[in-house]
Amino acid sequence: MPHQQVNGLNVHYQQAGQGDDVVLLHAVTANLSVWLFAGLMDALSQEYRVTAYDLRGHGLTETTPTGYTSVELAHDFAALHDALELQPAYLIGHSYGGVIAMHTALLCPDKVRGVILSDPYFPGLASIEPNLPRANVWIDLRESFAIAGVELPENVDFRTLFRAVADLTPQQMQALRQHLGPASARWLAGLPRLAETSCGEDLFQTAGLTAERLAEIYQPVVALYDEYSPFMATCKYLQSHLKDCVVDLVPGAKHMAPVQNPSGFTALVRHHLQRLRQRPSD
Repeated sequence: MPHQQVNGLNVHYQQAGQGDDVVLLHAVTANLSVWLFAGLMDALSQEYRVTAYDLRGHGLTETTPTGYTSVELAHDFAALHDALELQPAYLIGHSYGGVIAMHTALLCPDKVRGVILSDPYFPGLASIEPNLPRANVWIDLRESFAIAGVELPENVDFRTLFRAVADLTPQQMQALRQHLGPASARWLAGLPRLAETSCGEDLFQTAGLTAERLAEIYQPVVALYDEYSPFMATCKYLQSHLKDCVVDLVPGAKHMAPVQNPSGFTALVRHHLQRLRQRPSD
């Protein structure tokens, strides 16, 4: 499997297709396989050169003790972009992958033609977003872990989640596997490696991507928010404050559109990429 050394980091990536460059950025706790299971990489590679990669500490990319803020991960992307000799790309980012994509658009505008967001929460917009503690994904996780006798805090806390998974007994892990199913069991297996890193804290650092800096982004942005997203305040903010932003909704999804409605998500991404590609160049 191909790897590339960037920023002193061994990064795993996959690439397919020919044409304009599209780069896929997965959420924290996921890896690039989410794009394969959703069928997005295969669908887009018929028209574009598609690059997907594992963020540091995820999938087959190296784990480091620190370096998980959106600004640091944006620098990882920029170095990979250079190493792979990509052209200015369309970035598609799910959840925290969307935060990284937007930070890259701000810091490295020459590398980004446009951004398609999938239901991100931005630490820099925490003051306008009341629903993080009630995010349905976290509520579902708390209920699942309770079945295994593990209590997660009411507020979203990835550091505690990573440590809780690392400390699961074989019996607790088996209970979670039975409740969550094989796919979620594979997801759980990737979390203990993050327990000894700063990732859980870094996710919620503004890291310079303030509301004011977000508003400076001039590349076209498509904000794909899920029908039952907990982050609609963020969606409305982006629509009203970004210079060039179109909003669309993914039916039936609640923060995990690439896996909860892969066909609907893929259709929307293809539609908006085609629309962005047909726009006249500045």
